[in-house]
Amino acid sequence: MFLVVGCAELDQEPPRESVAVAESSVNGSPSRFLEGGPVPYVLGFSPETGQILGGSHQLLIPRPLGREAIDGANLPSNLHPELRGALLQLNTSLRGGEAQTAAFPSNWWPQRQNGIADRWNSANKNYSDRTSDPDNLSPVEKYDLLVHPGQPQSLAGIAYWSPEDLRRPPHLRNPAYVQPAVTVAGPATRWELQHHGLYQGIYPEYWWGHCNGWSAYVTAEGAGPRRDVRVKLAGSTVTECAAGEAGCVLFRMADIEALMSELYFSDSVTFSGRRCETRADRTLRDLYGRPVDPACRDLNPATMHIAMTGLLGTGATPLNQTSGPRKRLMFIVDHTWDVEVWSFPVKQFSIDVIEEVGAQEAARLLCNGAFHGADCYNYRLNPNARRFVRVAARFWMISDAVTGETLLLPPERRDVPLSVSELHYVLELDGNLTILGGEWIKNPSIVNGVNGKELHPDYLWMPVKAQGAGEDSDDLGGAEDNPHISYAKVKALLTLSQRGG
Repeated sequence: MFLVVGCAELDQEPPRESVAVAESSVNGSPSRFLEGGPVPYVLGFSPETGQILGGSHQLLIPRPLGREAIDGANLPSNLHPELRGALLQLNTSLRGGEAQTAAFPSNWWPQRQNGIADRWNSANKNYSDRTSDPDNLSPVEKYDLLVHPGQPQSLAGIAYWSPEDLRRPPHLRNPAYVQPAVTVAGPATRWELQHHGLYQGIYPEYWWGHCNGWSAYVTAEGAGPRRDVRVKLAGSTVTECAAGEAGCVLFRMADIEALMSELYFSDSVTFSGRRCETRADRTLRDLYGRPVDPACRDLNPATMHIAMTGLLGTGATPLNQTSGPRKRLMFIVDHTWDVEVWSFPVKQFSIDVIEEVGAQEAARLLCNGAFHGADCYNYRLNPNARRFVRVAARFWMISDAVTGETLLLPPERRDVPLSVSELHYVLELDGNLTILGGEWIKNPSIVNGVNGKELHPDYLWMPVKAQGAGEDSDDLGGAEDNPHISYAKVKALLTLSQRGG
């Protein structure tokens, strides 16, 4: 299985209402999962060089396992073990919900801006100059100065092309992008520039970034930083400096958010759904408009419905607990179905239409509201279905479009609207109103309206801990996110920044 993780901005619309939030953390989670192995995700591939760029999730499978009517790739219980039993029963009175876990908008640290090596608050972009504006170096440079002092690293100059140019013969390519030789602050900065920045040997696609790491961090860690902190290392302990004390490093709130996003770039997650790597213009579809290859049909809408109503509506036990009070929990979506992947935490949902329809009407809806092109008079896709329900819903996601001066504000003061997306689908049920599955449909109330067959999530996931494939308990090592950044030290920065703000 190969996933693609990337980032982009969405249209925004304010949610209808708000509820109080509560802090939650998933690290140090008790063992409640089966190890499912790494799930790689690919950002880019160069056939000329054989270079594969990407990362991986370490897949954790909640237990106990059991059979459900929805196919194995889409089991809701793969996302959260409590999404089974009574939560698979259709509840027409449950029309909305919002997560109680804390959440905040931030930045997705795009790779075209050198990821977390971006000097986001400074006009000085010369990585060899670390003295002119020391308080506004990049997050990873500050980390190197704190944790790896006196360990500068050299980077050779590099010329490279975009993925599109690499697919062309050399004589048809545009001029190469060039980055000069430079000496950087330390090993973490060097790694970031070579793997998540402009020294990685390929010009990044516009949507490559850290939104998967940011989404996981926001979902897993609860409240963000509350103030900037100036710190030093006392032995191996991150300690806040006294006013005027020399030899200290200033970490702004957004610097800490960036470092946490890097730690969660490769993580351990639960996962439900599927995707394929076939380009949209090469995806074969049947007479109903569905991809012929089942691997390219992405998330079953029944799984999305159960996740929204079960996690955001009814609530469940946080994944870091074996028992205790239930909370309405966030989960993460890949927002779009095509080759680009946009990861966002889902904060809230609303069901605007939920109505039972007959089998013939369900078949007609699957045919985009017309009786032509296929057997649109009989519903043949699930022979076990006895009843059908049409649903129109919306879900709201936390934005990662925070830039500039807004990043200087505490997260709770960032006035950034949630982003909204529509869903349209038919649920398939048995005679007892147990949800068996479903199909995406076009919005039947709008001519040429939102087509749920294309605009729907690819898959869902929930972070369990920052440590991913090949990483130790402090998130050091591994090959998919920065192996030089310690979870314990960045968590200490976050904890200090949450005190007294």
